[in-house]
Amino acid sequence: MLRLLLDGELDADTAATLRDDLAVLSARSTVASLVLDLSGVTFCDLASLYTLRGICRTLPLAGVDVRLVEPSAAIRTAARRAGLATDLDVDRGGEEPPPAAPP
Repeated sequence: MLRLLLDGELDADTAATLRDDLAVLSARSTVASLVLDLSGVTFCDLASLYTLRGICRTLPLAGVDVRLVEPSAAIRTAARRAGLATDLDVDRGGEEPPPAAPP
């Protein structure tokens, strides 16, 4: 498992870089699980929310399980306003979900 802490502003420019970096990481790594810790994000725009949603939907196709954890108030507020809170599962109030049960 690889855990990445995101901090600062997540906007169209930084989200594009994040997407590109994670694509390269997934292509070159044997990591099967990626946790994106969003606790340090101080700003998030709509483009970033859709980028996060795209990351959560596409990396599993490459064999990488992705979880968003510890959503900051900025992430939760932006996701609620955009109607993406449920889709991104960011209404947990900062709690990390329990690990998935083995099949």
